[in-house]
Amino acid sequence: MKYPVMKRFNIRLPALGLLAATLFLLGCEGGNNGASAPVQPSQAATQATMPGQDTAIEMLKIRLFDDPENGDLLAKLGDAYFEQRRFGEAIPIYERAVLFNPKNHDALNDLGLSYHYTGNTEAALNALDRSATAKPDYKFARLSKGYILLSLGRYDEAEAPLRKAQELDPNGGVGKEAGRMLMQVEEMRAAK
Repeated sequence: MKYPVMKRFNIRLPALGLLAATLFLLGCEGGNNGASAPVQPSQAATQATMPGQDTAIEMLKIRLFDDPENGDLLAKLGDAYFEQRRFGEAIPIYERAVLFNPKNHDALNDLGLSYHYTGNTEAALNALDRSATAKPDYKFARLSKGYILLSLGRYDEAEAPLRKAQELDPNGGVGKEAGRMLMQVEEMRAAK
């Protein structure tokens, strides 16, 4: 049986969680008139206090209101949309992020995938090429490009980026996934 006091506490718990998330994301340190950078908690603390994705999106938007040219915050907002599979909303955010940081290879990779998932293949491949140029040893851009080309049935073109991904990560997950896709390329060639 819940007592009335507990009921009032349970109602306020979500509000307290939202307040804690707001303070966490905004980096409230107090007593400095906003002159210092946000607090950087440990990874365990971040995972334990991270709010739901909708709340995270809103908090990132609030932070961007004060710092609209922050490429890192823009990339994080794009990632939040991407994780929710809201690719159409992620695209303009990633575009802004790479406008302020053209060498953000991760944002370019996710921009490419977002374009692919919304049906814009040429923009996807362009973004992935920009990602690979920004960081030549970035294995995910190679794997993403190979994946897109393979899904389009462009097997001969998929081979080179997949082999490069496998070369960059021979014993890791990316290398194994690239190897699996290369086997599909071989199967398609044999079927012709």
